[in-house]
Amino acid sequence: MTQIKNIIIAVAILTGLSSQALAASASGTTNVSVRVPEFIVLHYFSAITMNFDAPAAESLNEGSDDVNADWNGATDGNGLDAQSLMSASLELDGTATTVKLQNVWAVRGFSTSGNAKITITAANDTMSNGDSRIKVSNIKVSDGAQSGSSITTKLNGIAKDRATTGGIEMDLDFSNATRAGSHTGAQYTITATTI
Repeated sequence: MTQIKNIIIAVAILTGLSSQALAASASGTTNVSVRVPEFIVLHYFSAITMNFDAPAAESLNEGSDDVNADWNGATDGNGLDAQSLMSASLELDGTATTVKLQNVWAVRGFSTSGNAKITITAANDTMSNGDSRIKVSNIKVSDGAQSGSSITTKLNGIAKDRATTGGIEMDLDFSNATRAGSHTGAQYTITATTI
């Protein structure tokens, strides 16, 4: 009986030692980091056509005029001149028209500051149709908060739904435009740079 007790005690000791050996564990903590590269995506239109809407043709009655005539057909008297003409629905008087193109570029990506520099330059500032000319000047980029030939704007990461969108402003001078129809040839270059 004593021998059976000794065997049971020995088995119990061995069982206890083996269960402790199975329960051994070790753990460690790992620091995880990600190195994000500088990356930028610029979305833009390679061609933009501005279709100007004009009022319907109109006739302006300038009143009456008295003209002196001789028997040889010569006449003299008051006539129409530029200063006395009545105003039509469409009047420019040679001044420039500022055009604001909304949401014509977008930018997204990563930079060390989270921002990008957007610049615009006129590669060619004249549109023509034969001898009819439209001059482009004062071209600017804008993001809704600021505008200029160069601005700093947020990148907001690479998700498309968080891209920063912007517009372009330019002055168009119609003083040398003499023809209807398509005037072509002007170009601008927009550049996005990580900063």
